[in-house]
Amino acid sequence: MTTTTVSPDTLTDEEVVARVLAGEKELYEIIMRRHNPRLFRISRAYVSDGDEAEDIVQQAYVNAYEHLAGFEGRSRFSTWLTRIVILEAMARIRKRARSVPLESGFPANGDGHERHEVQSPTSENPEETVMNDELRNVLERTIDGLPVKYRSVFVMREIDDMSVAETSESLGITEANVKVRLNRAKEMLKRRIGSVYHEAGVYHFDLVRCDRIVANVLARVRRY
Repeated sequence: MTTTTVSPDTLTDEEVVARVLAGEKELYEIIMRRHNPRLFRISRAYVSDGDEAEDIVQQAYVNAYEHLAGFEGRSRFSTWLTRIVILEAMARIRKRARSVPLESGFPANGDGHERHEVQSPTSENPEETVMNDELRNVLERTIDGLPVKYRSVFVMREIDDMSVAETSESLGITEANVKVRLNRAKEMLKRRIGSVYHEAGVYHFDLVRCDRIVANVLARVRRY
């Protein structure tokens, strides 16, 4: 089928979904590029490795595509996608728990974490660039040290600016619990880094990773 040229900004998620279901599979790229950064950060909040988080997002997109016709619009499409990413991440965690001794758990510090090659904004001051990179890495490691139930809420509310209601729906917990967990996460972070966490872009998501996710998912979707 010939795909009609379209500007991504002119279509809602629901309109894109309708056209994908009508046969314009390539338009699924609009969905992915629109939601990639947020879904990657949410996935990254559950697992302590960027490559695994990327793989989770890819699989979640495929899972979503397979059940696209079942999306009934009772919640926002972005919330529906977020829930699929969370379910996939939790499935990976459960699978890993069955093969790793329970006492190992999640690392509470930087040991064993991925060492990120972070792209910083262009700066004429090399020392400033290094300091920004180091700060971002410290922030990521500190956030990684939070228990996952607090880490996920923190990433959704503070980094991705999701509303209390959408966070509640995505995680399947009450709005009151969202607020409690966010406050608790902030308290734990303040003990180590005060209030500077909001000054850096943590869980960096670059164009290379975005392009890779889009290409890999589209290759799988075209087989349907």
